[in-house]
Amino acid sequence: MAMTRTRSLLVPAALLAVALTACGGSDDAVGRSDRSEEPSSSSAAPAPSATSHEAVCVRLITYWAHDQLKPGGGSQSDYQQKGLSDGQNTILLDVVEQAREERRNNGDAAARKLVEREVKKRCAERYEGEGSDDPAAGWPQ
Repeated sequence: MAMTRTRSLLVPAALLAVALTACGGSDDAVGRSDRSEEPSSSSAAPAPSATSHEAVCVRLITYWAHDQLKPGGGSQSDYQQKGLSDGQNTILLDVVEQAREERRNNGDAAARKLVEREVKKRCAERYEGEGSDDPAAGWPQ
């Protein structure tokens, strides 16, 4: 019985080890001739993202504004669940209010254009001076 128990524990462990090795993409899977021709890219760190705060602001607020303008009002998540700061949420609320008014007066296409225009403008104002030598650059005042 002890032999059966040991064998029953070893089989799943062995299968797991084989699966992890096969999926791991180890260097042994690459032919030796490939390694000598080109330096291994696996040791190089990925390039850091150079997305500005303003670009992130535009992307997030535009997404959530369009979500809020959907029939039924979109997501009911709070601003932190949406990944927004308090200041970004203020922009979102203002822009959505303006876009709803624009939609009532001029239709959906006009509301979408307003969102695009206003979000870019407001995020640019919010992060004006980002990247300067000012220690507070990028931080709302």
